[in-house]
Amino acid sequence: MKNMVTRGQICDLLGLTSTNLDNLVRNNQFPLAFGLQAPAARGEYHVLDVFANKFADALVERGFPRETATAILRDHHETWLLGLTRAEWEPSGVMYKCRHEVGQECRREIAKERMIYLAVAREKDAKSGRESFHVAQGLPAEAMAALNKALGEKPAADMVFIRILDVLNDTFDAFEETGLFEWLMEGKPDVFTRPRSHAEFPEWRAEIERVRQQSVDRLKMRDRVKRAVRQAKRQREVA
Repeated sequence: MKNMVTRGQICDLLGLTSTNLDNLVRNNQFPLAFGLQAPAARGEYHVLDVFANKFADALVERGFPRETATAILRDHHETWLLGLTRAEWEPSGVMYKCRHEVGQECRREIAKERMIYLAVAREKDAKSGRESFHVAQGLPAEAMAALNKALGEKPAADMVFIRILDVLNDTFDAFEETGLFEWLMEGKPDVFTRPRSHAEFPEWRAEIERVRQQSVDRLKMRDRVKRAVRQAKRQREVA
């Protein structure tokens, strides 16, 4: 699977202009995969950044401010990535073969059995009014049990369940509508993830860690440059 798209491609995939993208980034409203705060390389985005933004859209549709949705997806990136893995690989991969043979309609018909959800519970402190969010993935009963355990005796202010497959379908639709689906797949099964039992799991996780490290290194370099610029400015003012 191809992993990286350009700035222009991600704008097309998400229906954004370049200015829209800059504004979303500036306002902390543009989620990235793997908990990143900046792309690993300038002008390059991981294909799962498209999925993350489609997930943010789904949360916004359910009443979350986009900056809150972005923060939730950043802070709980391992939870939704695990949920996506389960949605793609449980109970089987038959739907992917069918999709290539007879098209998208068949994929969605088979997919009705795949009921993995991302669930978000909002907790509001009665005294301070501060909000916190608990996130779980799995079958509805699994996700509900995990949220109840996280909440303890406290009631949730509200709770939403999003079927991950719906977001996955929206993501694939975006690649199809922009003519990038065949480029994305290159004859491979249309899956973004690898379960722990998969032979390619170590390489898949290593790639994620590489992207994370590149992002961290890029942010550190950006901070060093900013500090150097500020220091040079102060020196000029003193002189």
